[in-house]
Amino acid sequence: MATSLPREGSKRGSLWDQRKDGSVSTTEESIDLEQANEELLSLSSEDRIRWAIDQFGLQAVLLSSMQKTASAMMHLFHRLNLENEILFVDTGFHFHETLQVRDEFMRRYHLNVMTLYPKKTPEDQERLYGRKLYLFVDGQPECCRLRKEVPFIDHVKQKGHRLVMLGLRQGEGGKRKNVQPISVDPRFDGYVMYPILDWTTERLESYLAEHDVPIHPLHAENYPSIGCAPCTTPVAPGEDPRAGRWRHLREAEGEGPKYCGINFVDGSGI
Repeated sequence: MATSLPREGSKRGSLWDQRKDGSVSTTEESIDLEQANEELLSLSSEDRIRWAIDQFGLQAVLLSSMQKTASAMMHLFHRLNLENEILFVDTGFHFHETLQVRDEFMRRYHLNVMTLYPKKTPEDQERLYGRKLYLFVDGQPECCRLRKEVPFIDHVKQKGHRLVMLGLRQGEGGKRKNVQPISVDPRFDGYVMYPILDWTTERLESYLAEHDVPIHPLHAENYPSIGCAPCTTPVAPGEDPRAGRWRHLREAEGEGPKYCGINFVDGSGI
């Protein structure tokens, strides 16, 4: 299968070369973000992905959590017959079911799923820090950084990837309600893109059912948001969909995070 490579005549230079108008140019293609977002909003999700491949070729990748939105994105990659990498970070703390979803997508659709790992095992990390970082408000951010963000960013930089696609939706609320189709991610001097940002929950569920897409089984057990097993619980009726994330920190400390930080916009996790 052949994917479109970046257009001929694309501008070369430092990613952070600043033009007089303050816009940013990438090594693969100079992109006017305002114009790109206007164009992308008018396209279907499939055509947004095609746009990314046209701009960046195999340097455009997908980051997958193996949750419902990621399942939809992976299935779109399958329908478009893409060989681009799908990145999955195995933190060492995942539910067994999460790994089963990954394996099922690889078995059924033969996707190019790349599993990334932290440098240290959970046991080595605990010995180094003298405690389970995720059990403490002042330790959880470093645990998420070491076990999620660092493996992801290191791989993207090492492979020279220029754009990372994600399954975030505006309808999830919080900071996500304001995301645009494409934005800059300074952590790897590239771009992040949200091809299904305008999908409603109803559209997502309909797509998954229509195409018989594999779904994380814990979604059916009151886990609307799924992360690492020690930091994820089911939610009760009426609770915020993310209430099950880091519940133990809120109950013990009276405060806790809402996001792990691997998804990033405006200087913080989203």
